[in-house]
Amino acid sequence: MKRLILLLGMGALLMTQHSEAQTAVTDTVFLQIYNDSVDLKEVVVKGKRTPVANSRWSDMHPVELVTVGGANGDLYHALQTLPGTQIQGESGRLLVRGGSSDEAQTYIDGMHVLNPYTATGINSPARGRYSTFMFSGVNLESGGAPLEYGEALSAVLPLETKDKSPVNKLGINASTVGVGGGGTRAFDKGSLSVNLDYQDLCVYDHIYSGRMDFEDPYRLMTGSAQFRYHPDDATLFKIYFGYDRTDFSNYEGQERRLFDLGENNFYVNTTFRKSTPKGWNWFAGVAYGFFEQKIGNVSLTGDDWMERQQELHIKTKVFKRLTPAFRLDMGLESFIRRYENHYQYQMQETGTVDSRNEMSPTVSAAFLSATYYPIEQLKAELSFRTEYTSLNRRMNFSPRLSVNYYLGDVVFSATAGRYTQLPINRLLAQSKNLKSEACIQYNLGAQFGSEGRFYKAEVYYKKYGHLALIEKGNMNQAESVTSDGYGHSKGFDLFFNDRVLVKNLEYQLSYTYNISKRKFQEYTELTTPQYATRHNASVVLKYSIPRIGTIVGLTNRFSSGRPYHNPGLPGLMNDEVKPYNSLDLGLTFLPSKKVIIHASATNILCRKNEFGKVDNKAILASNDHFFYIGVFITIGKKAAYDVSNF
Repeated sequence: MKRLILLLGMGALLMTQHSEAQTAVTDTVFLQIYNDSVDLKEVVVKGKRTPVANSRWSDMHPVELVTVGGANGDLYHALQTLPGTQIQGESGRLLVRGGSSDEAQTYIDGMHVLNPYTATGINSPARGRYSTFMFSGVNLESGGAPLEYGEALSAVLPLETKDKSPVNKLGINASTVGVGGGGTRAFDKGSLSVNLDYQDLCVYDHIYSGRMDFEDPYRLMTGSAQFRYHPDDATLFKIYFGYDRTDFSNYEGQERRLFDLGENNFYVNTTFRKSTPKGWNWFAGVAYGFFEQKIGNVSLTGDDWMERQQELHIKTKVFKRLTPAFRLDMGLESFIRRYENHYQYQMQETGTVDSRNEMSPTVSAAFLSATYYPIEQLKAELSFRTEYTSLNRRMNFSPRLSVNYYLGDVVFSATAGRYTQLPINRLLAQSKNLKSEACIQYNLGAQFGSEGRFYKAEVYYKKYGHLALIEKGNMNQAESVTSDGYGHSKGFDLFFNDRVLVKNLEYQLSYTYNISKRKFQEYTELTTPQYATRHNASVVLKYSIPRIGTIVGLTNRFSSGRPYHNPGLPGLMNDEVKPYNSLDLGLTFLPSKKVIIHASATNILCRKNEFGKVDNKAILASNDHFFYIGVFITIGKKAAYDVSNF
């Protein structure tokens, strides 16, 4: 630590009551000035509570994502244009660097979200349950995430809601898929926001029915609210509540089986932050999630399926910059879960098939992180996380090391860490002694950012162990589930973003190369999973026309063909379908400060994209295209309408 002692002589004039009597006094003052080794950009990033400063593609404003062509206002769809993600057109869920969607976890204000996606039909993309505009910033940790975030084997999506909303708002919206409205009431030192939405695809299905034959088209009713209270600049208390109900029924297969789904999702999140005069920063949070899904005629006419999940997440942490060159973070958390499923089928010949599974796992953890800035250009972070899992009574220990070196506008980074997560519920309920799945990640990258330009490249390697594996039994033995699965994923990401090359034009180029091999779940050989593709690329263009208040977005997404099992060839997952390509268009128009019109259309070239094959028949999305038109209107005199009203 550099220390500079300055000796200054200061003169002060003391005025007496008589103007002619003046006395000059000289005092000796010692000023101790520290050359703080913290880069200014680092301070800004930590102020936003962004987990890793060098993940620029994960520190995005909501407007950047919503105006992506073809995103249709959905957070997870827009994130699929970022490096490391893999296109999942038939499910819409987030897949990162060869990992399944179960390995990418979402956190809101530091608290885990049990189920962030809406319900969907077969081969229909899900949407995120939360409005992008609800958040002050959107983050995606595609690799090497901080160990504060548990139960995330591959990636973490930390989202932060807005801390303050000082303006009263009221707005309504109408679109091709539904209506909604809400607003915010601001008061001294706090605010209350409420939002209600109703979506119904009845009209849309009549205009463009796609491949799904609905009896009752998709309906979604959702309500959310948030209360914020900040008695002073050092204290913040927030409560968020969200509930949605989803229903639809459609005919499946040649027998026209009526697939009937109903789903309830509930999530409540309470957080408290406090900064003390001595520099300690305290955080405490509690989140509860409830998910219930009931399906009639799920696989056969007359059968019933019920699945119910609950999670209580409790977390507390504290951090302080002990010296200008050293910061300490530490905390405790616990995931208390309950899961149950029930399958029932009435057979005339053999009677009722009735299968039930349930479990109540608890994961308790402690995490510690020490960050050191030995010189102005270097940041080193060493972290540890220990976990205890109640089902198998096992301890897990996970270390992580992260190093960043700043050289002008270039940042070099390296991260190595171990991550664990319980197996998926349906397998863990079958075999409660399964070990936590593990993944060791190595990341090495460099980034450049200056005056509207940002470029980044990163290489990675992930080694999986203790994956849940279904072992097929012989004639005398039933199948069993073990923790003997393993695998790896490796590749590199490239990202280019430029806002200054052409006036009013922004372009973004992303490319991901990935080789993923696994022996896990139903894959009894080391092979490429059905969801993993080797090449993924996207081009995002946005052109602003200020004179008429318009933003035009154009997005082209490409991926190489999905693997599938061809019984005519040797091996497992031994063939590929044709490559995926989708050209999407978006248009945002502001005719006045209180009216927003947004339109979006996907796959405007009418390509039939395939997501695998079964019995030599291509798996296609339920709709080749999707179009959306929405109008958002402010009611009131002061504020323009914020899409989420939050």
